[in-house]
Amino acid sequence: MKLCIAFCVVLCLAAVSSLAFDFSAREVHARTSDFHVVIDAGHGGRDGGAVSRNGTREADINLAIAKLLRQELRSRGIGVTMTRTNSDSLASPFASNKKRSDMEARRKIIETVSPDLVISIHLNSLPSHPGVRGLQTFYDKTSEKSKTYAEAIQEIFNQSNLDINRRATVGDYFILNCTKYPSVLVECGFLSNSAEERLLKSPQYQKMIAQYIAEAIINC
Repeated sequence: MKLCIAFCVVLCLAAVSSLAFDFSAREVHARTSDFHVVIDAGHGGRDGGAVSRNGTREADINLAIAKLLRQELRSRGIGVTMTRTNSDSLASPFASNKKRSDMEARRKIIETVSPDLVISIHLNSLPSHPGVRGLQTFYDKTSEKSKTYAEAIQEIFNQSNLDINRRATVGDYFILNCTKYPSVLVECGFLSNSAEERLLKSPQYQKMIAQYIAEAIINC
């Protein structure tokens, strides 16, 4: 019995130590330049977001594009903070509502950094209409700065050779209105469209998306 109790204590200490290590290894969230952007890769962990018929997970592509956008912005002298840098959720392991905990963690990061702009990367899906495709930006109706950035990002894609013709649109999303900072949600394409899914899985296309978004931000 004593041996069993001792073994359980060792396991508990190991678990606590592991949690402490993971916490200390997290990215430090702070401004690093005069102009600073928070890049939010949507979803993560068990919340994979939209999933294509082929099993492509939105969360994975969101993160890939977010990391490339970070490179593009930093190469232009813009400070960047990521809400997540790996496949994990931001939710507390003890939270009863994982989605709410995850979103609150994102809000806290944004408020800690006080950025000039938030860019949230997502993918769309409309299985009932598999022909629908194209990147689209969304903004909160109460923020003129958010609208300006959303329209600038949308316009640079509309003027590209990617055959995109959409309008920046008001969106009622938590990430857009949970703080006072200008925020844009970019739906980078439709996983329900097989041709666009193939593009979205391509590192070259992901990089192109990141480059266009970065250019729009720079020129806005």
